[in-house]
Amino acid sequence: MSDLQDDAALRESAAYFPIRELSLRTGVNSVTLRAWERRYGLLKPKRTGKGHRLYDQADVQRVENILRWIQQGVAVSKVRALLEQDATLESALPSSEWLDWQQALVKAAETFQQDKIEQMYQQIFSQYPANIAVRDWLLPSFERMGKGAALAFCESVVLPALMARVNQFKPQQKQPPRVLVTGSSSRILWCYMAAAILLDKGLSCRIVPSVSSSHDWTTLVGGVQAQSVLVFCDNEWVGKAPELLEQMQQWQRPVGVVGASFWLAAHDAKATMQGEVKVYSDALEGVADFVARITD
Repeated sequence: MSDLQDDAALRESAAYFPIRELSLRTGVNSVTLRAWERRYGLLKPKRTGKGHRLYDQADVQRVENILRWIQQGVAVSKVRALLEQDATLESALPSSEWLDWQQALVKAAETFQQDKIEQMYQQIFSQYPANIAVRDWLLPSFERMGKGAALAFCESVVLPALMARVNQFKPQQKQPPRVLVTGSSSRILWCYMAAAILLDKGLSCRIVPSVSSSHDWTTLVGGVQAQSVLVFCDNEWVGKAPELLEQMQQWQRPVGVVGASFWLAAHDAKATMQGEVKVYSDALEGVADFVARITD
């Protein structure tokens, strides 16, 4: 079959589907899929007469194979050669590329180079799924910066970029979102990092950060009518953990609560898992488990 296909023949074949369907099946957004095709030749979709990309189950499997390599720390630029060699995961060494990116971000933050940070953000978030970019680039870099002016400056640049990314995925239909993402004022950045990860998985979000009272959360849940809720709690909620968890059970939908101190308080109260409410200590692991819970 040639690369340029007859439109009618492809449309009649149930084996082929557009890029948005490939994105839904793999959890990789279409921007990243196109970058893998154009920059690295990782995907070779069929084309209709009008140039539209079409994919099949073999492409789904290939994307899953690409993700396995990336999850092991292999740079996306190295993946094609590994796939062509039928290499095993055990035979590949993790790339030093992430360490280089981390050092570059720390340096740009310490020298207050907004343009440089924005450039790196656009490059990395177009080449990698959001969960990988957060895990292997943002979080290690933030940790290396420590608490100070560099971190504050870097977060002030990354947050608007994440907000713009989230706004690109606003659903066309006026339907209730799959997830309400909310949290205390000190966890705004995490709200948007989580939203970027959720949106990559095809989960529509409504982000309402900076909530100041538990009553406001209950009002939001009733008003937004999301199918599930992801809450980022901080230290100010620790003393009210049992009462807040009891309140969340009344929302009658899957709830994920993220926060190390809050988890300790819930653990002491033997309440880290109550009905549909589950508390997580680690934010990234919590988001991943929450996604698995609401998509199973």
